Parts: sequence; C-alpha cells; structure tokens
Amino acid sequence: MARPDDWPVGRPWWAHEAFGVGPCGLTLDGRCLAGLAREHGTPLYVYSLGTVRSRLGRLRAALGSVGAPHRVYYALKANRHRDVLGLLRPESGVGVDACSPREARLAVEAGFGPDEVSVTTSMLSDRDLDELVALGVHLNLDSRSALRRYSARTPFGTAVGLRLDPPAGRFEGADPEYVYADGRFGIPLGDLVDVAAEARAAGLTVDTLHVHCGWNLPAAAAGWLSDVLGSVAAAAGRLPTVRTVNVGGGLSPGFGPDETPLSLEVWTELLRRHLGPLGVTIACEPGTYLVAEAGVLLVEVNTVEAKGGHTWVGVDAGHPVYNFPAMYGGRVEVVHVARPADAPIEHYQVAGHINEVRDVFARDRALPELREGDVLAFVRVGAYGASMASDHCLRGQPAEVAILPG
Repeated sequence: MARPDDWPVGRPWWAHEAFGVGPCGLTLDGRCLAGLAREHGTPLYVYSLGTVRSRLGRLRAALGSVGAPHRVYYALKANRHRDVLGLLRPESGVGVDACSPREARLAVEAGFGPDEVSVTTSMLSDRDLDELVALGVHLNLDSRSALRRYSARTPFGTAVGLRLDPPAGRFEGADPEYVYADGRFGIPLGDLVDVAAEARAAGLTVDTLHVHCGWNLPAAAAGWLSDVLGSVAAAAGRLPTVRTVNVGGGLSPGFGPDETPLSLEVWTELLRRHLGPLGVTIACEPGTYLVAEAGVLLVEVNTVEAKGGHTWVGVDAGHPVYNFPAMYGGRVEVVHVARPADAPIEHYQVAGHINEVRDVFARDRALPELREGDVLAFVRVGAYGASMASDHCLRGQPAEVAILPG
C-alpha cells in the first residue's frame, strides 16, 4: 500500500509538500480529498492551514534577512476565511491589509487591533471615510480629494500614508490586467512633494509611503521593480516624517508550468538594496503568496460527451465559484482526485454549468480518462476564489473548509 506522500512517477510541478497520493487518491495535509468531497459536498474549497503557516514562515525569514524592521499586512481580499484569519492573528508583526470598511471591520472583529489594520483603496466616498475614521485604522490615500476630506474628519496630527503610482511597467510579459502602473491608482511621483505639503497643511502627518506594482509579477519584472523601489526610496528620503515604506503585494507561486514568477530571493535582494539603508520599517501586503497554494477547489463531473469534435466535461461549478479563467484568462490546473498520478490519455474541454460562453475552466487539457461522477481538483486556487464568488444564476455559494496537518 502506498504511503500518503508517495508519488509513483514523481511529484508534478504544482504539488507542494502538503500534497500526497494515498489509497484514496490525492491527499492534502494527509487528508483524503475524495472523502472531504463526500462529507461536505461539491463545489468545495479546501484550505491547508499548514501551507499558509509554511509560506508565512518563508516570507518572514526573507524579510528578516534584509536587516531592517518589517511588518506583514495580510491582503484580506485574497481569502477571508475565518480559520485563515485565526491562524494569522497570534503571529507577531502580522496585521491585515483591508480595502473597504467592511474588510477593516472584519479584521477588527477577528481580533486585530485598529493599529494592526492598514487600509489601501481608491475612490473613497464620504460614507467610507466616516466608517474608517470610526474604526481608527490607518489609511493610505491616493488622491488630493481623499486627503482633503479625510483631514476634515480626523484630529490634528493624524498619521496617514500616501499611495504612489509607479511608472508604467515595461518588461517582457507585462499584462495590463495585473500591472498597477500609470493608471488611476496612486499619486504620481512628480506630485509627491506638493501633495505631502498639502497633507501637512491640512494637519496630517505623512508616516508611510505605499506602492503596489502588480499581481503575479514574473521574474522579468525584476529590473522594473528595482527602478520603482529606487524611486520610492529617493522619495522617502525627501520626507522626514516617513517611518514606513509599504511595497504592497505581487509575489506569487505561479499558475502554470511555463510561468517563472518573481522569486522571493530576488524580491528580498531588491528590498535590501533599495530600502534597507533607509532605516524605515519595510511593510508588505502578501495575499496570493500566502494562500494560493493552500487552496483546492473540488468539483464533481456531471457530463462527459463528445460533440463538435471535442470531448466536453461538465462540472457542478461555474465561473461565479472561481472566475480566474473566465474573467482574467488565467490558467487553472485540473487534477483527477482518484487518479492524480495517472498519465493523460485524452484532451478535454472542462466547462462549468453557467449558460455563458466564457464559463470554461480549461480547453484541450490532457487528463486521465474522465467519467461522470469523478471528482476533480482545481489547485492553487486559495487566493481570489471564494472571496470573489457570487450567487450568479442563483447557483449558490461554494462551501469552504480549512484543515490542519493530520
């Protein structure tokens, strides 16, 4: 009998240390995924808390090597499952990055202090500002309008961050869907000194500079990111009240075998080179890096049928449950739960149950033989899966369960 961690033909590219193969097929943290599907029904998100803890440990070790104070603000919009928040809450130096009043409130309700919640968002309404002021959390603002209206609601000397708009990302493979540059987010670097002066005149203390360059940054972005961080470091040197530089998110494990994501080691070296000498606290906002690999989505095959020259496989979930392929054109890795190590024998079109053209999870994907009633796992979906789910077509929301290594 195979041990739970045995891979008969070698570990596939997507399978990190928490995945294994046992008598019941694919396992996560030693738990049989087929059994979880039977117990909870499908579609079902399963989160490995052990993987979240492992990724946080790697990130904190990397930040610790920079030689500067650091702080982690978990990007709540990636995954707001209560057990994930419960895992992170006791960790020293870990707070929450929120992007709405409700997210900030959820963080406080989960036990994070207002001083542990950093809010970065855009186009804030007066109602938003009123709610955030009442919560007492820290804001990073990206417009003169928000600064003017925020200063009218807060005591003299209130600390605030300024979000910067990085210059356009010019690197191989830059995807405008994922690069947050030369757009509507942030204050242009050329305007920073004037905006900071306006903030001071309004009674605010600028203690943070914030920059978020993108999501799922590839290795090819390293040179551009270096230029951005160099510009931010120079800007911080011109503002003596700045105590923190928040570099946002962008780290990712990658979502396909052909992707080469920006490595944690390269990212850390850029922080060390540009921000380490400043003597400020380096903050970051990981979401995808911490939780993407921790999550799988289990779905059941309900239809296998040849038509139009293709073999179509229908599953009991649609893009409202996981919208990365339909909305962003992203890849999702599809794994046969009962036979994860079997060689592929046929190409399939894997589609959801929503009556829309884009509701296709994978096209021409080579997989083992699929039959109606089989359970499939979509892997690396712990980020921006359930947190972006909707009840479109009244199909209902997916179930979620978090597990610890057994």
